This record gives sequence, C-alpha cells and structure tokens, in this order.
Amino acid sequence: MAENKEYEAHDVEGSHPLMVHVTAPTSLPEGYSFEAVLADGTPFSCKVPEGGVEEGQTFWVPLPLDIETNRISAPTGRWKDGLFDFLSLGCLHPSFLCACCCSTISMAQIMTRLHLTWLGLPGPQVATKNTFKVVMMILAAYVIYSTSLELASMPYDPENLPPLLWALKSLGSTAFSVYTLFSLCNTRRSVRIQYSIPEQRCHGYEDIVCSCCCTCCVLAQMARHTGEYETYPGTFFTKTGHPVGTPLTV
Repeated sequence: MAENKEYEAHDVEGSHPLMVHVTAPTSLPEGYSFEAVLADGTPFSCKVPEGGVEEGQTFWVPLPLDIETNRISAPTGRWKDGLFDFLSLGCLHPSFLCACCCSTISMAQIMTRLHLTWLGLPGPQVATKNTFKVVMMILAAYVIYSTSLELASMPYDPENLPPLLWALKSLGSTAFSVYTLFSLCNTRRSVRIQYSIPEQRCHGYEDIVCSCCCTCCVLAQMARHTGEYETYPGTFFTKTGHPVGTPLTV
C-alpha cells in the first residue's frame, strides 16, 4: 500500500497528467471548452486541442486534478515497473500466465480497462462497450478456421498439400498475426498516452519494436500497470482480468 501512495503523489504533481479520451459531440474550434463525461458518469470540463475537432472525432485531454473518481492507482510519466519484471507477482499470477498462454485474452482485458476499441484505439462508448466480446469472437473464428483447415489437410502428406489449402492456411495465419500485432501496438501506445509515458528507446518505433520482439513481456507489463494487483486479485477469464466491480483505469 505504501507503493500506491507513491503513485498518487506522483500523479498530483501534474507534471505528467493522466489523460482521457473524449469524443467530440459536434465540430468545435480550437480552445473551446465543454463538459465531457467519464465512463463512470463523472462530468469534467475539457478544452478542444490545437486545430479543433470534427464531430465524432476522438481526442486526448488531461484529466483535471480536482476530479475524484473511483479508479486504480498507477503512476504517470513512467511505467510501474520494467518490461522484464513479468515474474514480480509470481509465476502463477494471471497477468503472467494470460500474457504467455492466452495473449489475445490478455490484450482484450487491457483494452477493456482503458475503454479502447477492438483495434486498441480510443473511441466512443458505443464502440468500446463490447470490446472483450469482439476480440473473443475474432479469436474463436480464427481457431475454428485454422482447425477446419488442419482437419482438411489430414489426408495429405505435407509435401503433397494442395495449393488451395496451403494458401488458405497462410492467409488465415497472416491475417490474424497482422491483426494482433497492429492492435497490440495501438494498445501499448494508448497506455503510454493515457499515462503520459514517453518512449525510452527506439524513438518513434518503440511500440512496434516491443510488440514484435517481446509480446508476452509487453502484455504482462501493461496488465500490471493498468491493474492494481496490490489491492485486487487477478483473474483469468473476466473482461478486465479483475473481479467484477473492480475500478478501472479512469
């Protein structure tokens, strides 16, 4: 718990604000102030960024320091811990096991915590309320697709596999890999933006480099940062990786 107090003190400094994404209700000019509402219904005042916004556009704004919401405690301006601290909560903790064995589920849980779309991008509530279900449907569709092709390939030797089956297998695995990598990269970038975490290396490419080379480590780190495991237990198959009713990121 002492660690959580350190996080809260860091947030209050205001040097690295906690960011939230807002969807413009209409086209608004630069500098215009209006009242927005957080996911839990808490209203707050926000200002349109430079360049103005179009109706339906989603943009990031700093959350005022005087807004009190029921949310987890996490630091801003830096990661809670390192990329390779995946065993910090134990080798049997859901944040580690999901990242290693069920990476798509782990990604969907993190997306749900941050109210992101199935592509890992900020969006209006109507586009983010079913993110976990959508990602699970994509995963189920891929499993059924690939399993069906494997069954269809059983009568053939690998060297005599019909070109059509080979092409369908390659197409499915490539499409799913591109989706997961693209979404993971977007999700990591959204986490960094929300918590004002700057890139530390490979500037301009850190999210994609880490997502490609250290997928499990990236997922476990984001799970630990966006989940308050010091206070709430981790779970494997809930939408957020926490018990139902646990506060989210904001």
